[in-house]
Amino acid sequence: MQQLEECDSMASEDKALVRIDGELHCSTHHMNLGGHQCLFSASLSPTQCPALCLRHDVDGALLQIDEDGTGEVSVKHEGTLQAFGYVQASKAQRKFSTCAPDMSYGVICESSRHVFLYVQSSRVTSELRHRVTGRRVPSVSKQYVVTLTDNAEVVLGVIAARACLYLLTSVHLYMIKVES
Repeated sequence: MQQLEECDSMASEDKALVRIDGELHCSTHHMNLGGHQCLFSASLSPTQCPALCLRHDVDGALLQIDEDGTGEVSVKHEGTLQAFGYVQASKAQRKFSTCAPDMSYGVICESSRHVFLYVQSSRVTSELRHRVTGRRVPSVSKQYVVTLTDNAEVVLGVIAARACLYLLTSVHLYMIKVES
């Protein structure tokens, strides 16, 4: 607890995800989130409901909620965005957060001016060693910052696809190619 910063603290109230039956008008399932902060929701598959990204320690854990047709609901851990919870906590001006359907990158978008892309681990082709331990580092994650040239542009929406990010502003529609 001594290493937590103010942005890491959660309210003392419990948070839960509740499923409500549209015909019966009552709750059918209740999942306690255990104080984990909800970072965003993202569509990982066009046939399923959006996955929920919860902050777990410093990471973002993507959970897919699925119903099998008989009323049984399951929650499956689809993947983890390394250190995404930590990074998002430092972005006070964020308006949108999402990730690619294959979870190869995460995005934090401010209301104007900056878009932060966090590409998950990619293989290193050259020799790279950890400074302290001397061990070889097989992969690294990368951060990219996209700066919009017009300060008057307001970001209206963002969609992350597998290889590109679509950014709609009040003036332009941008397509940003993302290489993992």
